[in-house]
Amino acid sequence: MRMLLVIAYIAIEIGAFVAMTHFLGFGWAVLITVGAVAAGLLLLRQQGRKVFAQLRRASRNEVDPRGPLTDTALLAGATMLMVIPGVVSTAAGLLLLIPPVRRALRPVVAAAGAKSFAASMDRAGLYASGIYVRGGTVVDGTVVDSEATVSTPPRTNPDDRRLPRGH
Repeated sequence: MRMLLVIAYIAIEIGAFVAMTHFLGFGWAVLITVGAVAAGLLLLRQQGRKVFAQLRRASRNEVDPRGPLTDTALLAGATMLMVIPGVVSTAAGLLLLIPPVRRALRPVVAAAGAKSFAASMDRAGLYASGIYVRGGTVVDGTVVDSEATVSTPPRTNPDDRRLPRGH
């Protein structure tokens, strides 16, 4: 599936460059591609400064950190798209640098990050407890122990609920 996506991406990039070459000429197509990358890097520098200034403010609890954090993720995505050669990826990277577009994509990035975080925490919990076994067979059922007894010590003092102190 991933290989199919890579092949589709390459085909789209080649098709876009060929179309630009056909309509504008090879020289203009190369000039536009290089110019878009240069403009994108300048815009990236400007927007990067703003986002990192917001992150500093968030670290001092002056603003809500969710906006700057998602903007940082989107800025990283824009950087990746602009580094990848091609007209379409550069245009998508430039689009991600526009603040209203980033603002509109914040909920999507936050939801994806939360889902990924929850999945990794689930895996970490299973690994730490030793329950996670690859390739094992899981049998659903209930364990019943007829000789088990549960006893709780009686509480005489309400202060017994506190944690014990060291001496």
